[in-house]
Amino acid sequence: MRARVPASSISGVVVSLARVEGRRSLVHPFFLAGLGFALIGSGLFIRASLTRSQVTWGDQGWTVSVGFAVLAILTMMGANHAALRDRRERTEEQHSMLPAGAPARTVGLLTAMLWPAVVTAMLLAGVAGFAAARGILIGGVEAVHLLERVVDVLTFGALGIAIAAWLPSPFVVPLVGWAMFLFTPSERPASWHAIAPFVNLRSSELAMWHVAYLIGLTAIFASVALARSSARLPSVLASGVIGIGIVATSAVILLTSACPAHGPCLLG
Repeated sequence: MRARVPASSISGVVVSLARVEGRRSLVHPFFLAGLGFALIGSGLFIRASLTRSQVTWGDQGWTVSVGFAVLAILTMMGANHAALRDRRERTEEQHSMLPAGAPARTVGLLTAMLWPAVVTAMLLAGVAGFAAARGILIGGVEAVHLLERVVDVLTFGALGIAIAAWLPSPFVVPLVGWAMFLFTPSERPASWHAIAPFVNLRSSELAMWHVAYLIGLTAIFASVALARSSARLPSVLASGVIGIGIVATSAVILLTSACPAHGPCLLG
């Protein structure tokens, strides 16, 4: 019979796990590979701004966006790999007997995704600062797109952990990552593109709704991951329902407003 543990002790365990797993995530080979792609995309933009005249973010900033989108997908793969560590090392039974239990470990893994997100935000801030120093204007909608790349890391990290909880196979998440690339909108715009994971909207308002959409997905993925092991199902279900509400609301607004019949499509 597992001893009852005070909530303060569980919180301490979660913080400690998040700290350890967060540091591990920053040196994980998948994250480092994604960081390489992000740096390549940023480097291409920097080179263009140094060697060409009249460079605009709209023309050259796409390389930055693509690089950080790859970083988000590889962060998902790293989070999945970390969540499957107990299964690989056959320590699931031992850890399940600990007072804090599996839910604390899942929350710790989810919280650890803040470390890659912070690094992503710092790198994007550096690129934006360089652009400002070169006189390259980053408008409001472009700034929201940069925020989206940060939220992508949290969203895909939570997805990787959720997949590990319910489909504990190392072969699943690479297929999901590949599907994300296939789901990337084509150059011919359509309204459904607005709910794709990686999309640039030409309206600041719609771009903010897309950020809300990603935040809702993050809440859903986190709830799915916790539902596997948590005994507090009402709380988990409540957070999942909130996430579904956010996703449904933002998706309806995006789908009905992105490409109105009376005007040009706002996707680009």
